[in-house]
Amino acid sequence: MNIMKLLYPPKNRCILCGVKTPKALCNICSASIEFIHERKCLKCGKGLADNYSKNICPDCMERSYSFHSAYSCFYYRGTGRELIHAFKYEGRLDIAKILARYMADVIYAESLDADMIVPVPIFQAKLHKRGFNQAAVIGEHLSKLLGIPMGDCLIRNRETKEQYGLDKLERRLNVNDAFSLNMLYNVKNMKILLIDDIYTTGSTVHECSKILLSSGAKQIYVLTAAAGTNT
Repeated sequence: MNIMKLLYPPKNRCILCGVKTPKALCNICSASIEFIHERKCLKCGKGLADNYSKNICPDCMERSYSFHSAYSCFYYRGTGRELIHAFKYEGRLDIAKILARYMADVIYAESLDADMIVPVPIFQAKLHKRGFNQAAVIGEHLSKLLGIPMGDCLIRNRETKEQYGLDKLERRLNVNDAFSLNMLYNVKNMKILLIDDIYTTGSTVHECSKILLSSGAKQIYVLTAAAGTNT
């Protein structure tokens, strides 16, 4: 047996609630995540309320997006929000593997096919402060699960505000012209799986998709762990 395992045995506790469990996430916490199932927008993948009659959400009816379609695993509320928060702001990097598995399930269910996984970048100053890019960490796990190479080919050119708390127009202006392509990468004729942690209004992934398409990418699919609601 590995000597390190003897000295530092696994804690075997749930990442969120701390209860003893052989899994990273206990059955109760897993069951309390609100996954997005049947009623969802055909364009952005956000969940739709049962009393909402259309198959396209208000955001997607109001504006057009450069990506082909977007998908998310669960709603950004309750346990799902706790999971993202612990990963992103408390540095619980082990959560990325859980999120990647959920996201891989969506890829299989939707029969998505991609040539490259591309994470949404964060600005260099924020990367130094946080120590990691949450989208890239998820992307690395997803790459291993799916056997699709990951290319860190997007650059965030400037610092932007957190999208949370901004209205729709502010979100669009906040990320306008904020991204560029790393010229070391060639995305011509590629189908890209663009990865991020949360989908809200789609402004960030729209801007990233524009850059990838203008650089020759064939099609962009967006996949996030969580999504907000607006209906």
